[in-house]
Amino acid sequence: MRLGLAILLYFFTFSVFGQTVYTVESVPNPQKAAVPSFVSDPDDILKPETELIINTQIDSLWKVNNTELAVVMLGSIGYENEDEFANRLYNHWGIGGKIQSNGVLLLVVMDIRRGVIRTGLGVEGILPDITTRRILYDVIYPEFKNEDYDAGVIAGVDAIIRTVREEPFEKEVREPIIWKEIIPYAAAGYIVFMLLIWFWINSVVRKVHQNNVLTTNLARYRAIRDQNKATYSLSGYVLPIIAFIAILFLTRFEYVLLLFPAPIAALPAYLYGKRQMKKARRAPIPCDACGSQMHILSEREEDKYLKISQQFEEHLKSVDYDVFLCDNCQNEAIFSLDKFNSYSNCPRCKTKAYILQSKRTVLMPTYINSGTERKIYKCKYCGFEDHKDIKIPKLKRSSGYFGGGFGGGVSSGSGGFGGGGFGGGMTGGGGASGGW
Repeated sequence: MRLGLAILLYFFTFSVFGQTVYTVESVPNPQKAAVPSFVSDPDDILKPETELIINTQIDSLWKVNNTELAVVMLGSIGYENEDEFANRLYNHWGIGGKIQSNGVLLLVVMDIRRGVIRTGLGVEGILPDITTRRILYDVIYPEFKNEDYDAGVIAGVDAIIRTVREEPFEKEVREPIIWKEIIPYAAAGYIVFMLLIWFWINSVVRKVHQNNVLTTNLARYRAIRDQNKATYSLSGYVLPIIAFIAILFLTRFEYVLLLFPAPIAALPAYLYGKRQMKKARRAPIPCDACGSQMHILSEREEDKYLKISQQFEEHLKSVDYDVFLCDNCQNEAIFSLDKFNSYSNCPRCKTKAYILQSKRTVLMPTYINSGTERKIYKCKYCGFEDHKDIKIPKLKRSSGYFGGGFGGGVSSGSGGFGGGGFGGGMTGGGGASGGW
């Protein structure tokens, strides 16, 4: 008795856990295979010659009226309902044309002995529920009851094709884009786009000059610079990227070509902003000694008012200096603008000429101990040199393995069936299902 129960338990475990349970996402899409076809049979339920016959039949239908028919043979879908599974698989693959939805799915699940014919919205009138039910029960299932699954599927596909062929579909033909009509509107749109950006930059410049918090030329310069860069990035790149994503989902991909002039269209306003930056930086300022106006000196004239260290910083382009001179009392004012670079202030002379000169490994890391890396910094002005030791983490042993394999296959010598992908159709749940 115990031996019999053990044997029964063994066979039950093998039958349940030894079989692949498919989800909608794991069912192989035959149109995405190396050789596209219309049959997905990952468990090899059908014979190869049967698949060839079915693919030939469906391909001839597809070439005549663009109807897509997919046949899916699965060993198990677990505890999922076959009707819901068929709906989701149909929409996941997008069987049938995107506009016409002229697709049909024949799903057979072996372990529960049930089948589904699911129709797209465009073929529900030709293949109503009563017709699909008759095909299942009068054509397919009699063969299935005799365990002749090849004959049943061939007969079912033939019945579906003969029914659909009574009302041919017109192939989807995209109307060509008439660029001569679109380009003038696009050009007008870009002119408006350019003007809007220019007005925006102009309003930014005006607000900066009216801001009492920004008391120096360099403060106003930085404010205009930051707003100008942000505006150009937004109008020249961010908005076109958003428009690109919208085009991908909402309309034809060819309209992406209209986005390429966007960075160029935003360029005049950006150049205008740069001119206003320079103008704000070089504007005369009041002298704090006599109240007269002070004007900015040229790069050559300002050198005699700068220290040698400041001149050296300008030579390194680590700091930029503006020197203003009073026209009346010869009072001078010096303003500095830090530039973004790898230099920092020297700990000794405070000149912004301190930089990483070299780095080397002092102590190599091992699997047991960490290591040490030494970074050497040097001031290019005063020659001061210092170092900083950085800890290198211990080595870690990898648990990698060598894997791989060789794959093979048999080709019939043809280029496959179908167009390399289903057309994007949807189903409203039409069709029939049942068991044999």
